[in-house]
Amino acid sequence: MKKIILALDGKHFPQGAFEFVKSINNRNKVLLAGVFLSPVDYSKVLAFTGMEGVALMPDWLMRNEDDVLVNSNIQVFEEACADEGIEYRVHKDTDMMAIASLIEETRFADLLLVSSDLFYENVQREQPNFYLEEVLKKAECPVMLIPEDYKEPEQNFLTYDGSESSVFAIKQFAYILPELAGNETILLSAVGHKDELPEYSMIAELVARHYPNLKLMSLPLVNRNDFADWIGRQRPGYIVLGAFSRSLFSQLFKKSFANRVIHDIRMPIFISHK
Repeated sequence: MKKIILALDGKHFPQGAFEFVKSINNRNKVLLAGVFLSPVDYSKVLAFTGMEGVALMPDWLMRNEDDVLVNSNIQVFEEACADEGIEYRVHKDTDMMAIASLIEETRFADLLLVSSDLFYENVQREQPNFYLEEVLKKAECPVMLIPEDYKEPEQNFLTYDGSESSVFAIKQFAYILPELAGNETILLSAVGHKDELPEYSMIAELVARHYPNLKLMSLPLVNRNDFADWIGRQRPGYIVLGAFSRSLFSQLFKKSFANRVIHDIRMPIFISHK
């Protein structure tokens, strides 16, 4: 049994991420920890506003309605888990340091699920916003970004560019989500030059052991739009990325690129780094 964290901030209930949990739980039972966060990370507010931060706090906080929003969401979560037969725990992290609390929780989990649409959209709608970037950089377990209109894909896109980070992500996806490893899988080798990728035969040898329906494909990447253009023409799939290293794919995963993948292509993205 694996332990999965579902991040819920304020009144948001990430339905797409919950649909993912339902699908996995139907195949292998999971423990789902709902981590309930304040609608705003107030430590960030105070960091930017100083002593004037108190005066800038929203009215609902001044009226102590923060707990009301969170408690209402907890009830929705508990009822949804009970209806689907999902074992669950409730972790209420509603202190002023919401993001730090969530990151600490990831140390004790196999996977963190975050809505790619709703995560602190009340603070900044454009994703990845500052809060999401913080989680992606500092989480101590893999993160799966899932859109709200989630429909279960039937294939996987594994991105490989010769880096340690990309190999680590590919292995983590297979280890944590073996239920998905049987999908049709494409190992995408990012080629930004004419030289062959390092250890290509060895990565193919490893991946074939975990992904039985494997296809190998080289994807020349001249600019940062090439990957998004290519992936946007494919049937929906889980995108596996090793993030925040010096790899070619991670260099492409800048804010403008991330916005396009998350909002325009709208596929689940599995991100893992050491």
